[in-house]
Amino acid sequence: MKIGIISDTHGSAAALRKVLAVAPPVECWIHCGDFAADANALHNITDQKVYAVSGNCDVMRGAVKAKPDQFLRLEGFKVWITHGHLYMGETRKVEELGWWGQKLEQDIVIFGHTHVPLFTQAFGIWLLNPGSPARPRNRGKACFAVLTLNEGQMPAVEFIEV
Repeated sequence: MKIGIISDTHGSAAALRKVLAVAPPVECWIHCGDFAADANALHNITDQKVYAVSGNCDVMRGAVKAKPDQFLRLEGFKVWITHGHLYMGETRKVEELGWWGQKLEQDIVIFGHTHVPLFTQAFGIWLLNPGSPARPRNRGKACFAVLTLNEGQMPAVEFIEV
C-alpha cells in the first residue's frame, strides 16, 4: 500500500499543484495539519480518500474542521496521525512522539509541525514527518513523502522534493 503524506501546506495551492505534478500513484493521502482545509482541496483534486488532522495554525485561525488525532489500521500497522504540537511542546523534541506512540500502542506516528522531513525510530516506534512543500525549514527542500506499507515488512519511505 502506497500512501501520500503531506503536511504544513499553509494554504498554498501552488505547493499542492507541485506535489501532485510529481506524486506517484498512491491509494490515499494523509494531511498532517496546517492547514487542514488543504486536505479538502487535495481530495477534490485527486478524488481520493484523505485522512486529515488539525494543526496549531488551524486552531489559531479558528478554522478547525479536523480532529487533532486520527488512529488507523493500515496493512496490519497501527498508525497514529497527529500534527504533533500537542505532544512535542515548544521544544519540538520528536522523541516525545515516540514515547506517546508507545503509550498509545501504535507502530507508526505520522506528524507535521517541524516542517523538517524525518523517518526514524524512538521508543521502538516509527516516526515520520513528510516535511513541508510550502515552507521548509532548516535549509531543507520543499517536499512530501510516500509511505509504503506491506504487512509483515518494515515500512519504507521516499521523500520527494518539489
